[in-house]
Order: sequence, then structure tokens, then C-alpha cells
Amino acid sequence: MAFTPQPTEIDGHVITATCSGAPGSDPAFKFFAKRGTTNNVVVFFDGGGACWSDASCARPGLATTPPDGDWLYKAEILARDNPATARGIFDLSDARNPVRDWSFVFVPYCTGDVHTGSNTATYHNPQTGAAYIIQHRGADNFRLILEWMRANFNTPGEILVTGSSAGAYGASGHFARIRDAFPNGRAVMLGDAGQGVIAPGFNTARANTWGYTLPPQVYGANTTPTGNEDIVGDLAAHYPHDRFAQYTTAHDRTQTAFFALMGVHNACGAWTQSMSQALTTRERAGNFRAYLAAGDTHTILRSPLFYTEQSGGEPFYQWFAELLGDGAANRDCQNCLAPPAQCPF
Repeated sequence: MAFTPQPTEIDGHVITATCSGAPGSDPAFKFFAKRGTTNNVVVFFDGGGACWSDASCARPGLATTPPDGDWLYKAEILARDNPATARGIFDLSDARNPVRDWSFVFVPYCTGDVHTGSNTATYHNPQTGAAYIIQHRGADNFRLILEWMRANFNTPGEILVTGSSAGAYGASGHFARIRDAFPNGRAVMLGDAGQGVIAPGFNTARANTWGYTLPPQVYGANTTPTGNEDIVGDLAAHYPHDRFAQYTTAHDRTQTAFFALMGVHNACGAWTQSMSQALTTRERAGNFRAYLAAGDTHTILRSPLFYTEQSGGEPFYQWFAELLGDGAANRDCQNCLAPPAQCPF
């Protein structure tokens, strides 16, 4: 069922839900929720690119954009965003789905800020010089959804905070706030194809354009990003009784493409090397697990790949069930990190 958040005063400010407001886009925002038969909740943040500059924000994805069109971020909510059209963990008829009986809160994405923005930014069209506004309000939108969750869920036994692509950053960015709202029970955070590999200086860029700040529950008063933070690793250290995990392919083509857009040369090899090093470091934590698959596909939770991927040495859906249960092992594809012979980035 779809819900439209109403303007709400939070911490002394009235927040109104909105999409990006990019030229030609529909600013209306809504989210989806479904009541399950268990006392467990999935909070899923959807993906859809990002923008942070004159050039990138001038390439919005709209309902009128062809499926193979040239866009960098989803600027409005699209018909295909309805989770009823998705597969993977949203296929409630498949007995292999470990969360088919859980309640779901589905957070659409249409603000270009990986769900972490709280700023109105002005950009200029690189071809015409015309100024335009982007509402980077992903963080504000979720704060309204969290208020709805407080009113509609009491004390969930388990919470899965997850998301795909840009939504993986939404999951890590809002985990602490969700945990504050629901401190009891068990919590798991799973990032799907959002590994946190960014170019030097990008943290400053997104702080300036999105109004992005670090979670104060983890970082205290120092919420300004410096480029040295490992959000997922720091969450795992701060919440030792919760579980954290990430999924990626070895040569994820979308993550690599955005790495190149950040100005990195030879992005294919550089992204894979940085991703592998970061996962190896995080895997030292007792409450972090990773599933590294072969190939270059992007995301798995909304895809039929959820049930067919097994290049990590175990079917992914089984690993996912173990993650929610007594705990999964780290799974890595074998001999899969060599860079591709041809790299378009």
C-alpha cells in the first residue's frame, strides 16, 4: 500500500516530503508499506544513481526517459518503483524467501543524494548556463517515514535495514536513527552493491551539495565528513550486538562507472582493488560478513539473481537466510578479481 507523508514538525522544523524537483519532474513523494504475519520488519531503501554537480544533476531519470536513456539519477518516483513489481526478497510467493512473512517498509529514491541529503542546491545547466534547483531531501523524507514507523510498529523482534545501490548508503546512513527508534530485538544491516568506494574529496562534495552529515549516534558532535570514515565498519564497532553485511560482484559495472565519474582513472582495476581491500578489513570484525560474487552485475535483492547466484561458494539466498539466523560465513568467489581485458572506464 502507498502512503504520502504529511508535513510534520521534527526537532523544531517542519519537514515536507519531496522528490528532487528537477526540471520536468514530478516532485510528489510517497512510500510503500505492507504488514506481515510476523513481528519482524524489513526497511528497504531503493536505489537509482546520484548527482552532485552541474553536469551530473543535469541528467535526471524521468518517467519520459527511455529505459536505455542517458541518465545518472532517478529524479521522480516511477511506476517500476512499486515493490509489487520486483522479484528477489519481494517475491512473497517463493518459499525460499526468508522474509516473505515479514512486514516491509519500502523507501523510494528520487532525490539524487543516496537518501542522505537535507539541502536545497542550485546548479547550472552546463549547456545553457540556466540555473535550476535540486531538492536533496532524502534524509528528510526518511525522517518522516520513521515517524510513521514509530506510530505503526511497536517492538519488532527483528529489523533488517537494507537497500540496493544508492539504497545501500541509505541503509548505512539511517541505521543508527532506526536503532534509536527501535532499540530492542535484533538488527541486521545489509548493503547491496554500495561498497563505499569513493574518490578523494567526494565526501566534501556531497557534504556541500547534499548537506550530508555523519550519524551523531556513532560520531558524536563531529558529524562533518573528512574522507577517513568507514561508515559500515564504524557502525559494526559501535553496535557490537548487531550484524552488518555487504554484497557485491567483483567488477560491479555501475559502481565502477560512478567511480570513474568521480574522476578516477582506470576505474575498473582501481574500484575492484579498493573494494576488496575494504571488505578484507571489515571482515576482521566478528559481527560483519560479506558475500563477494563473480562478474559485473549490479544489485541482487530485487532481482531473480537472489535465488540463482552461487559463485561465492553458496547460494546467495541461503547465505542471506543464515545472516538473519545464527550467522553467515564470509563468502568470496575464487580467482575472480583479475581486471577485465577491456575497461570502458
